[in-house]
Amino acid sequence: MKRIPSLDGFRAVSILLVLLAHSRLSTGFPLQYADIVKHGDVGVTIFFVISGFLITNLLFVEQSLNNQINIQSFYLRRAFRILPVFLAYSFFILLIKNVDQITVTNKNLLHAFTFTMNFEKDKCWFIGHFWSLSVEEQFYLFWPILVYLFKKNLKSILYGLICYSWLARIIAYKYPTLDTLSLSPFFSYSDSILIGAWGGIFFFENKHQRIARILKNPFSQFIAVILISLFVYLSGHGKLALISLPFGNTIISLAILFMLIAYAVPSDNLMFRILNNKIIVHIGVLSYSIYIWQQFFFLGYLKGFWRIFPYNLGVIYLVSAASYYLLEKPVLNLRKKITNAQ
Repeated sequence: MKRIPSLDGFRAVSILLVLLAHSRLSTGFPLQYADIVKHGDVGVTIFFVISGFLITNLLFVEQSLNNQINIQSFYLRRAFRILPVFLAYSFFILLIKNVDQITVTNKNLLHAFTFTMNFEKDKCWFIGHFWSLSVEEQFYLFWPILVYLFKKNLKSILYGLICYSWLARIIAYKYPTLDTLSLSPFFSYSDSILIGAWGGIFFFENKHQRIARILKNPFSQFIAVILISLFVYLSGHGKLALISLPFGNTIISLAILFMLIAYAVPSDNLMFRILNNKIIVHIGVLSYSIYIWQQFFFLGYLKGFWRIFPYNLGVIYLVSAASYYLLEKPVLNLRKKITNAQ
């Protein structure tokens, strides 16, 4: 299947936002901008929407071509995609933790290697970012099975799960001791992936010409950007909590999905050209390796240029590029050979 246009561009946007947010923790970062850049964490929400969108679209395409979904092959592909870089970074942290005085508890490691880091209360910074990977992995556990078994009722199931995410955020806020029982550490964020999944169904079911019309409405795109900016601010500062707490993440995710679908169809639009620029696409291709490795370069006791802003960003790029070309890409090529041989 051909790569969907602009997805790598949106991955680049998301990882650059995350890097910007984490840069405020670097030595040498101008502190007067720290409160602004912390909102770059919305980049993780973009990742979630992309993930739900792409995985669902791929599952629907597979089912339409083969009249079935190969669940075993799905999990094999995900393992090849996720595990190599994840394991490489994890073992790197275990090797260097005594040198860099990094405190990683056995409980931290248990949550990391079982992909339940989102349920960990006392996260270690250096592997704490695995919480988002855990949310995605938990989604992968049940989603292909739901697609396979309940395709006709899938949208209704999606709506129900998204609505529960509103309740989960309220429970996590008002009754924090019940968050594990209510599965809030998953559902508080899962509406982003689920909205992406709904978008994957929409993109599959509708002709590209219909979607292309969205590109011709700059006002709608402007509204989407305003909604993202507004609710990122409201949620980040606890403003208008009656709306922003339960619904803010859903509104942000819907606006992101709108932009994603709008630029998933080729056009002469300036933004489409930017999102598909070679440099932007290159960053998007590296985004998974960047996300995994970047955490090490913002905090720690070891003092060096690799933790001083903005030099640490250059080091992150070099390490991530090495990770991609020496590990991630060869493993993905191997994955292709194995899955094609099945």
